[in-house]
Amino acid sequence: MPQHRLPYNFQLENGETLQGASLNYEVLGEISDGKEVVWVCHAFTGSATVKDWWSSLFLENGGFIDLNQHILICANLLGSCYGSTGPDTINPETGESYGGDFPSITNKDAVRAFIELRKELKISKIHYLIGGSLGGQQALEWSILEPEIIENQILVASNARHSAWGIAFNELQRQAIELGVNGTEIDKQKALSLARSIAMLSYRSYADFESSQNGKAANGDWKVSSYLKYQGKKFNGRFSNNSYRILSQMMDAHNIAEGRGDNLKEVLASIKTRTLCIGIDSDNLFPLAEQKFISDYIPCAQLEVIKSSKGHDAFLIEGNLISKFIKKHLSNTLYEEL
Repeated sequence: MPQHRLPYNFQLENGETLQGASLNYEVLGEISDGKEVVWVCHAFTGSATVKDWWSSLFLENGGFIDLNQHILICANLLGSCYGSTGPDTINPETGESYGGDFPSITNKDAVRAFIELRKELKISKIHYLIGGSLGGQQALEWSILEPEIIENQILVASNARHSAWGIAFNELQRQAIELGVNGTEIDKQKALSLARSIAMLSYRSYADFESSQNGKAANGDWKVSSYLKYQGKKFNGRFSNNSYRILSQMMDAHNIAEGRGDNLKEVLASIKTRTLCIGIDSDNLFPLAEQKFISDYIPCAQLEVIKSSKGHDAFLIEGNLISKFIKKHLSNTLYEEL
């Protein structure tokens, strides 16, 4: 998978610099003038390989992305552990991995890195910018930084400012990870498993747990206990403890009004990009009210609702429905232009 080298001293919002940083990215389809660009900003533990984790967005699986008509671009964000520069990367100043010394980064930093890649790829227009959850936060930030580049943005289960409720969940997960910091590798894995199990409480819903995890398993353990343990163990080896900490802090710091007058309504009202907000009626982590707030104040915005018992995770499960909403939204805007 290709790597894009960022400017050697990449300036971060906090004043620090990342030296020799790079982005791991994937391009599906041939870049040409006759195709529309779809850029996906991945979620918290996602990667640049969109087909691996959001395959239902693609035509062959009932979705809207047709690689005969579209170019799909996705970059693994800074701070992650799937090929882009992050805490597990070697620090050129020390010759050792950054670890806990990796600097704090924001969604604005992540988007500025994406912009560097966009320029390198000579992409002058992004026709559809799609982001779910953390990726939706970045898409919204991007529409502010480059309004002339983003034609349509699709924000799925995301928000304009991260809530105290969301920060609380992330804080508990970081505290779990801290339990293994000075321990053995097994201790670190257990800590990451616990963090992931806590996260599952925010990713799913009461109704989903009641319908799928109620009662006891054959071994006498509660089904929900077995489920949470399984989800935690499955996560080991798939993600980095330090990246988990960095990216959860990135999510917590999200506030598009910070540094822009601190008035969310005014900042949203200034956004010119055509916007489709998609919320989930059972989402406890990014409640539907947050998507409605965005759609109420962005002038060219529409709101669609996924009705599902799956909670926040429905945005990954219901890719076909998201594609249906996108087609409906785009056809409407096309008719308005005509």
